[in-house]
Amino acid sequence: MKKLAIQTMVVVALLGTSACKVNQTKQAEMPKVDVKTSGGQLPAYNVQGPDVKVGSKTEEVKVPTVKVTTPDKK
Repeated sequence: MKKLAIQTMVVVALLGTSACKVNQTKQAEMPKVDVKTSGGQLPAYNVQGPDVKVGSKTEEVKVPTVKVTTPDKK
């Protein structure tokens, strides 16, 4: 019985809302806001980066020799 009552209310609600016709008569508008402030201060920082010295030098690298041997063809 409870289930039937809930179903009936849902059907009535759907019929009631589907019968409405909505027309927009006025465009929305954001409110105008005037904010006046005074004072305030951003924080100040004194940052000193590290001293970086860039250079180049010639370096000799020993490369191993590689021997490739293929198996004998028979």
